[in-house]
Amino acid sequence: MKNSSGKDQRITDAIKFWGLVNDADSTNRAEALNDIKFAAGDQWPVEIQNSRNVEARPCLTINKIDSYIRQVTNQQRQQRPRIKVHPVNNLADYKIAQVIEGMTRHIEVNSNADTAYDTAFDYAVRMGWGYWRINTRYVSEDSFDQEIYIDTIDNPFTVYFDPNSILPDGSDAERCLITTIMDKKVFRDYYPDADDGGNFVQRSTGDDTAAWITKEDIRIAEFFYIERERAKLYQLSDGSKMFADGDRFFERVEAAGLTVVDERDSFRKAVKWCKMTALEILEEKTWAGKFIPVVPCYGAQVIVDDKRKKYGLVRFAKDPQRMYNFWRTAMTESVALAPKAKWLLAEGQDEGHENEWAMANIKSSPVLRYKQKDIEGQPAPVPSRLQPEGPPQGIMEAAGAISADLQMVLGIVDPNQLPSGNISGKALAGQQNQVDLSNFHFYDNMTRSIRHTGKILLDLIPKIYDTERVMRIIGSDGQPDMTTINQANEVGEVLNDVTVGEYDVVMDTGPGFQSKRQQAVEAMMPLLTSNQELFNIAGDLVFRNMDFPGADVIADRLASMNPMANIDEKSDIPPEIQMRLAQSEKQLQEMQQQLQAAQLEINNRGQVALIKEEGANKRKLMDVTQKAHSSELMNESIVNQVNVKAVTSQNKTEIDAIVELLIHRMDTDRLMQEIDKRNLDQNEFTQFASQDVADQSSPFMGGEQQMPMQ
Repeated sequence: MKNSSGKDQRITDAIKFWGLVNDADSTNRAEALNDIKFAAGDQWPVEIQNSRNVEARPCLTINKIDSYIRQVTNQQRQQRPRIKVHPVNNLADYKIAQVIEGMTRHIEVNSNADTAYDTAFDYAVRMGWGYWRINTRYVSEDSFDQEIYIDTIDNPFTVYFDPNSILPDGSDAERCLITTIMDKKVFRDYYPDADDGGNFVQRSTGDDTAAWITKEDIRIAEFFYIERERAKLYQLSDGSKMFADGDRFFERVEAAGLTVVDERDSFRKAVKWCKMTALEILEEKTWAGKFIPVVPCYGAQVIVDDKRKKYGLVRFAKDPQRMYNFWRTAMTESVALAPKAKWLLAEGQDEGHENEWAMANIKSSPVLRYKQKDIEGQPAPVPSRLQPEGPPQGIMEAAGAISADLQMVLGIVDPNQLPSGNISGKALAGQQNQVDLSNFHFYDNMTRSIRHTGKILLDLIPKIYDTERVMRIIGSDGQPDMTTINQANEVGEVLNDVTVGEYDVVMDTGPGFQSKRQQAVEAMMPLLTSNQELFNIAGDLVFRNMDFPGADVIADRLASMNPMANIDEKSDIPPEIQMRLAQSEKQLQEMQQQLQAAQLEINNRGQVALIKEEGANKRKLMDVTQKAHSSELMNESIVNQVNVKAVTSQNKTEIDAIVELLIHRMDTDRLMQEIDKRNLDQNEFTQFASQDVADQSSPFMGGEQQMPMQ
């Protein structure tokens, strides 16, 4: 869009805005520049310093303001405000809020945001205001993923902020200009095709463009401005709110099965950014967020005659500091110009020792020799020394009173001047708290600015981190962890979705994490030393807050023995439910241990009874076996006895038959028949005896059968 002169309208608007801010803030800028110089040691008026230099008189600068400034800024560094994220609506989730909070800490650590905060706060204390900015850059040259950064603005005079902004955090700003003076040679390297103003000719004395282009330099400006477009806002049946983004908007709503339940006139807000010179636009884009990404950090402000007066700690301490420098210089000058101590002696007393007395105030001589008579030979007194007059007492008192005035103006009391003696620690802490409160508004204003920074980050995170990626999440204790955001699972549910839900920022102020750890140890130790049960529950927390080597190892070992310490912060189950489950699991384990012990005792008793029963059975078996063995021997002896009897009877019969045959001369066939008969009878006897032994072989059978004898 070009104006009637053929120049882009945005360039004209930027130059006019630059002039507007210069006019509105000219007094503040001039006084702030003097404050910066004064705090840096330029504390004598130029005309007084020049006249004293001509006369070779001293101009001492005892810069006490710088030490007081460091006292305020270093206190802020010890207690840095911290961003905490809380869910707001029903689409938000506490777990995702913790993930987003960890992402904000990652952004702060990754971009060294503490440097940006400290620089802006230091300027706010010194002159009344400072700035930092939020930016986005690609992760690498070959990546489409972007990261959010918090960048330092090391010169607040290069920022021209909206003079119509009245909120203390600058969130209502509509325009902002950041300018940089660049050498034309460097400019041509960055933008070889751009116009460097080599053919520029100043048209008139009041031409604003002349301040943007010189013979050697050219001014480059980043211009942020907000555009608003009237539009109609529709609320759909699912609760969502949308602007009509085309002619087919209602068709898409109907296709999605939704209906419009309400509508109202509204407007669309867009933050535009362009980089320019006074001649052309170099780059341009639409900023992803809804806030101008430049955050002011203010010191003190007051409205005087409808104009905003901004100042810091130095503004009203200039006069006491100048007076202190003057009186210290006067005191030093009076001492330096005072005559040295002289020796009083009679004429002629130094005769022969003139060099010794001439060097008496310069060299440390072990002895000074003199004559006891003067030049006329008369006795003279011992030489004496005349002491010069000391510094005027009024100068000493004035310097002390002015030092007290300086402390009163700054609101910072020297600790050496606080009441000493036997006072309690609570009283001492109260005195220190009173000193801190006098300049607490600087710290509180910075807390507001960091809270606005958190809102800008919450607005940007869903737009910059809108795809699945692995992010470093930093906890409140500074420990990092890797978490995947916007991850779709098998059923289509998105885990750690940071693009939905509404969240808000709550600031956490006070001592830093390290100081809180020390305070926690001091508070818990008296409780745990007298309560062993409490130590078993929370002993790992005590050691985890200690700093000596090996404390974490002890804490891990104690936590491994305490099921209630194993809480998964990433789980969907709330921590209090996890604690109850862990406690129930611990009780169940204890009951199982008791059951196992009872079962073991029962098993031991059963084993004892079984051993006793087995012993009794073995003893009974041994008795039965012995009886059975005895019965077997007895039966074998019976069989042997029967066999012996049968054989003996047979032999006797055979012998008798042979004898009878020999006596009666019997027939041989008859004799053989008689022998066969006897053999048959012997076999029958043997079989009967064996059967009888078999029937009586069990040792549990009672009684014995008598073998039939023939």
